[in-house]
Amino acid sequence: MFKRDQKSSRDKNDKNSHHFETPREKKFNHETAYILPEQVCSAENRKIIEQALDAPITRIPIQFQQYYLNYQNKHQRQFLKYVNYIGQLTFLIYFFVDWFLLPEIVMISAIARLSLVLGAILINIFFFRYCKNINILDSLLPIYVAIAAVVWLGLLYLSQSPLVHTYIYASVIFILLGNLCIQVSFRYSIFTSLLTSAIILGGVFNLVSFQEAILFSFTYTPVLLLSMYISWNNTLNSKRNFLRVLLNDWNYYALCQLAHTDELTQLNNRRQFMQMAEKTIQKWPKYNLACLLMFDIDFFKKINDTYGHDVGDEVLRILAEISRQEMRYTDVLARFGGEEFIALLPNTTLDEAIIIANRLCQKIESHQICVQNKFFFNFTVSIGISQLQPQQNDLNLLIKNADIALYEAKKNGRNQVAIYSYK
Repeated sequence: MFKRDQKSSRDKNDKNSHHFETPREKKFNHETAYILPEQVCSAENRKIIEQALDAPITRIPIQFQQYYLNYQNKHQRQFLKYVNYIGQLTFLIYFFVDWFLLPEIVMISAIARLSLVLGAILINIFFFRYCKNINILDSLLPIYVAIAAVVWLGLLYLSQSPLVHTYIYASVIFILLGNLCIQVSFRYSIFTSLLTSAIILGGVFNLVSFQEAILFSFTYTPVLLLSMYISWNNTLNSKRNFLRVLLNDWNYYALCQLAHTDELTQLNNRRQFMQMAEKTIQKWPKYNLACLLMFDIDFFKKINDTYGHDVGDEVLRILAEISRQEMRYTDVLARFGGEEFIALLPNTTLDEAIIIANRLCQKIESHQICVQNKFFFNFTVSIGISQLQPQQNDLNLLIKNADIALYEAKKNGRNQVAIYSYK
């Protein structure tokens, strides 16, 4: 008997000859970063997403967190890159304010600001080119902000200008930059707020009198709370947007599956087969061979009448599963209508197609179906084979010839393979 591990030309040209890709798998291999694989696309997980969307405080369920990070990496990466450069440019531009307000330390200011900005730019270039972790990229600017606040307060501490008492109010820019840039995780906003506020308030209490520091705190606190709220709202909207996109895409692919998949057998339906087979034939080299199998269940009406339509449906599912196991990744298998199935076998000689068809007949005939745990019965199929001739790419003619061969198999007694003969 022909074995699937034999070195046939079919197997030599396909390392994945044991795997048949289902329509659902084909759909979820779509080039979209945030589409979930089939194994997590269950009704239970869909309900979890809907509950997360309905919750007052949206949280990404743990099983979807990595998909969320991948989605954010795709859609927020450029924003974070640009906002980092804007933050560094802002810090550098404040050198001109130092020039006017703190002239005695202008050289120190220039060196400190240029050193910090150049170092940050080099770090940005490295991380945004090589780092794939969006959490790290989301935390870069908050870290820069904390360091910049230390440098800036150090400059104020070195200055003897009486304008320092007024200039310290510009420190609110640090907390705004640190919080408003955060898009992925609100915990970075909490970290930024605590660290930057500790640095700023500690510096202010060392630079001015206690009364002036208290007055500064009353000015600083509303800005801090507002920036934290905006950051919280940004991250919340990011999560909701991801979940909505995920749910919308899920619905879209579910509709595609319904349009292209036979509900009972989960194989391609007739329309999908015609589209896929046509594309396969059109792109296949003219000198290569392809065969088509058309097969249906013998005396299927009698099975339905004798055992009921539930058993008839089970017979169809079993036939689909056995046929699926015999197909390769590149084969196109479908339920063509009623009890009729069809399979296009690219890069397959007629001799190989005959061996495959005979093996399929034998496997189906040997499979027993249990009815109500009382008795067993077997069913058979008849198969017609046609071969795509060189320089030919007419799918309809290939199907017509296979149908003629199938009729001959039925006429000759069923449970057998017939080949269309080109005269």
